Amino acid sequence: MSFRLIILAIAAITAIGGLLAGALSLMGGALDQAVAFTWPGLAGAVALALIAPGRPAK
Repeated sequence: MSFRLIILAIAAITAIGGLLAGALSLMGGALDQAVAFTWPGLAGAVALALIAPGRPAK
């Protein structure tokens, strides 16, 4: 497996975890906690995706 694929898979799992925590909080009626749990998960996923090595420019 390539290093880039592993990092992007971890980014996807991080995003899913954040969205799941937010959805569970929203189902419980806690809107503020839903927002508080969702954004860090998405931010972590974006940060991981940005550090994934890309293809060099030609």
